[in-house]
Amino acid sequence: MKLNNLQALRGMAAYMVLLAHLEDVERKYGQGRLLGEWADLGIWGVDLFFVMSGFVMVMITENSVGSARDAGRFLWSRISRIYPLWWLCLSALVPIWLVKPEYVYGGYQNDINFIKDYLLIPKTESPLLQTGWTLVHEMYFYIVFAFLLLVPMSGRSRLKAIGFWGLIALSVGLVLNPAKNEAPVLALLTHPMTLEFVVGAGCAFLWRASRGAFGLTALIAGALALLPCLYIYKYGLVYSVTGGTVSGDWIRVILFLPSAALITYGAAAVELRRGWRASGLPVWLGDWSYSLYLTHMLAVNAFGLVWGAVAVPGLVDNVFGLAGVTLGCTLVAALCYRFFELPLLGKARHVADRWFPEETEAEAELSRDRRATRAEAR
Repeated sequence: MKLNNLQALRGMAAYMVLLAHLEDVERKYGQGRLLGEWADLGIWGVDLFFVMSGFVMVMITENSVGSARDAGRFLWSRISRIYPLWWLCLSALVPIWLVKPEYVYGGYQNDINFIKDYLLIPKTESPLLQTGWTLVHEMYFYIVFAFLLLVPMSGRSRLKAIGFWGLIALSVGLVLNPAKNEAPVLALLTHPMTLEFVVGAGCAFLWRASRGAFGLTALIAGALALLPCLYIYKYGLVYSVTGGTVSGDWIRVILFLPSAALITYGAAAVELRRGWRASGLPVWLGDWSYSLYLTHMLAVNAFGLVWGAVAVPGLVDNVFGLAGVTLGCTLVAALCYRFFELPLLGKARHVADRWFPEETEAEAELSRDRRATRAEAR
């Protein structure tokens, strides 16, 4: 099942992240400032991505009772989606880093480990292609969820298992407070942003159980909550009140998670309950969102260099320059999706059908009987 509204949200999240990096490009290559440091708030797009990841994982496994086949098919679909494009973009960045490290965001980091970067294994610093830090979290989420799919259980039991995992992970993190530069694996396993995945999964169960009730209310509440929380985060108001006793990661989750969860649930709910369904360009941008997310770090600097070569003083130039860079990044993402990502996804589905075939009618009937039996028992 594909929800167009969530695709449109994915596009919005990707462009928010692009906005944060456009501010860096303008500072480097423009001769005026149209975007201020407020554009860094585009990082909220990452929190939205994480919540949607939890939501979508539950949604696409709605009919999975739990088996090695279900777990294998799910994990293969995620691996085949994440890694090929990641490898392409990271490989494109490596020669640039070797020749001109100053052109690479974070090109002078100390912990360069290409094996860990290519495999998305946590290390003391982000991967060379900086947006990869979020993929490290995503793969962690996917692996945990795949393990849960190995065990036959009802949807409600799986939700409890997800909640229990999140509770244990976050409790250990609060007690040990592991530093990424000392224990990167433990820091990942206990990171506060795990809560965003857990809440996203909970939103999917609520969406399914309530048939999308109160979707419009959730959308409005999420939008109203977002702006003041962005303001509080930007100006460090929580930090000033707590005196630095609350970590920046926890502050981010506390401020950004409610709006991301409400907007994700609301967008899915109004499509299900009211039939308000996005179409056209917003959905296309959502389809291209992963390509945009990974390619924009290279594209934004390439187009920024072109802009810097012809830039003239004045904000009018910045308007056209930023629009041109954005359009260029969008075009690169669209081409990457059409000629690389989409064909590979098709091949991956064929492989999944061979390795992890769908249930036969008899198996599907047995699965339905098992679910009915569990429902009667409850």
